[in-house]
Amino acid sequence: MLKLHGFPSSNYYNIPKLALLEKGIEFEEVLCFVGAGEEYKPDYLNKSPMGMVPALETPEGYISESRAILEYLESSHPTPPLLPNSSFHRAKAQELSQFIELYIELAARRMVPYLLGGSKPDPAYLTQFDIDMHRAASALSRLSKFEDFAYGDQFSLADVASINHLSFARGFCWHFLGEDTLAKVPGVAAYLDRMEKRPHVQTIRSDAKAGEAALMAHAVFKRINPDEKHTLQYTTTSSSLQKKLLNQ
Repeated sequence: MLKLHGFPSSNYYNIPKLALLEKGIEFEEVLCFVGAGEEYKPDYLNKSPMGMVPALETPEGYISESRAILEYLESSHPTPPLLPNSSFHRAKAQELSQFIELYIELAARRMVPYLLGGSKPDPAYLTQFDIDMHRAASALSRLSKFEDFAYGDQFSLADVASINHLSFARGFCWHFLGEDTLAKVPGVAAYLDRMEKRPHVQTIRSDAKAGEAALMAHAVFKRINPDEKHTLQYTTTSSSLQKKLLNQ
């Protein structure tokens, strides 16, 4: 049986978890909070060399990095497909997924240490975050209309990325910019509301909520330093925890 290593409040962990659920693949979850430092679990580095989640344990060995895990799942379990049949449309769905990760999720992720550490970012840094998010929002509207799904007429990996990463980024926009920048993208807010009603999305949300106490105990134990890269591991897709962290 496949085993997914990580913790349920991580949006990157929930990328392959949602794909596994949507595909109906049987798997086991292995809870772990990790990092690359010696104070973490050194043995985990054999599973994920950078000490990041998720890692997928397969009969043949371990796979780290969400994109690689998704590629493995789509290839080894092609039914039901989470990518279109056409080579062009497969590439376009992947383009949207990668865009959301690179230009929206990562821009928001840079703010995580400031949020959890209770520190204020430099005004110039905050201005750049504002510029990056508005620029990304404008470009996103050219890649998707967010009508029925993020791309095409069926649920795909583009939806897996949108559900996890866009929801994650919206909370940081509210907290640091005082507005939901991504809501300016036509269709996004209504689309995400629809996706939250999907049974498997509700599963990852409820699991994230159930794991809040363990996440916060771990985050409090490891004090956040904006200069330490391992702090970027602390993420959440739990709406209730986001509200606590963002004081909303």
